[in-house]
Parts: sequence; C-alpha cells; structure tokens
Amino acid sequence: MEKILLYEPDNQGRFNKNPLYVASLAAKVLALCAKYLIFSLKRPADVASIDEYIGVFWRLHFQETYTKLYVTGRHYLRPGDTYIFMSNHESWMDIPAIFGAVPTSLRMVAKMGLSKIPIFGHALINAGFIAIDRKNKRRAIRQLDEAKKRLAEGISIWMAPEGTRSRSGNIGAFKKGGFYLAKDLGLSIVPVFIEGAASVMPADSMLIRPNRSITVHFCEPLDARDLTDMSIGELAEKVRLAIITKQKEVTESRG
Repeated sequence: MEKILLYEPDNQGRFNKNPLYVASLAAKVLALCAKYLIFSLKRPADVASIDEYIGVFWRLHFQETYTKLYVTGRHYLRPGDTYIFMSNHESWMDIPAIFGAVPTSLRMVAKMGLSKIPIFGHALINAGFIAIDRKNKRRAIRQLDEAKKRLAEGISIWMAPEGTRSRSGNIGAFKKGGFYLAKDLGLSIVPVFIEGAASVMPADSMLIRPNRSITVHFCEPLDARDLTDMSIGELAEKVRLAIITKQKEVTESRG
C-alpha cells in the first residue's frame, strides 16, 4: 500500500536534547490554546476556524520534534462522509498524528483529566472536544451525547478504545462506549494503527527523540450497514482484530 509523506519538518533548527525540552513544547501548545481562547471570546468559533487552530496544533508537534508524518490507506475515506476513527494509543504524539492524517474536520473523545489542564482543557472543551469520565459509567454515557452532536454536524470523531496508553505496545481490551455510539448513529468505523508515536515520545517519559517518523495506517472501514447484525462485543473484537492485523503486517514488512 502506498505510503504518502504528509509533513516534513524544517530541520534547519537544532534540537535541544535536554529532557526538559518537552516543557518548551508544552509552553508553546499552551500559548496556542490561550490565543485560541482569546479569539473565541471575540466571536463564536466556527468549525473552519477551529480546524485552522487544530492544524497549527498538530504541525507544531511535528516541527518541534523534527518528526515526519506519513499515511497509508487514506483512499478508503470517502470525501464528505463522517466516520468514527478508532486506534491504538501508545503516546501523546498519537493525538497530533491522527489530526494531521485525517483530511476532514475531526474532534477527539478524551479522558476527563485532559479537560482539567489549565488553559489547554478550557480550549479543548471550547473547541468541541468531548471529555469522558470513565470512572462514572452513567456520566460517561451522557457525555457521549456530545459526540453525537459533533457527528450530526458532519464532524468525525476519534477515540482510543483501550481507554489509556499502552506501555507494552500490545493492544489491550476495548471499552464499549464508542461502539454503542456507532451502532446508534449508523456510522462507519475506521480502524487505525498508529506506528512510531511511542518512539518519538514514550508513555510516561519526559524525553523527546527527534528525527523519527510516525505513520498513520487507515484500515478499510467497517460499513455502517454491516454493523446492524453484530453484537457490541463482536463489533469491538472485529475492530480490535483489524488494528492488530495491520500492526502485524507493518511489523513483518520491516523484516
């Protein structure tokens, strides 16, 4: 499958190898979020303007870490269609990677903790992202109604159904909320395997490893019409198997 280069950073700058360099990246992200919040006070932020800020957000990460972004399988995505994207999750860099790879408006279903980060969390919610309290099932179900609103507006949704970052690279069991959402709204699910994000910024680490690459692999979507007769458990396992299969294919292709 053809591998397309989507973003190549300007490597004229010199990467600072100090472990605290990640603090510099965080400061720039917070500054961008503050700029967005000030903008949104002046006028209601529409989808197009939010998408522009998200574009700056993901490019900032790839430029600051001198990381290349590749994609495969983007031909599976039909222009104008709305999808629920589901991927593995190993690194913070998964977030800018998926936003760079998806060619249409996209919002994220995130854990509640992200919404509590000063400035960043306010910008997240203001921009239409959905924070989920996974410790409170009833509340989480109500919060997923916000995802329905985004999808009704023609905005696709991305979620990591494992619920947390994998520290081993193995893809764990999937939480079921997103699958109820897909069946309820009759939307196609796109399994996604994100390769290389943990090599740039490992989970639970303050180190950034520059001059690497991340590839977002889109698998063939599970058509909404095929979801009707599947149980939630069957659907979750089918998506998980698609991601694991793509992970295996990528690993074997590297020899």
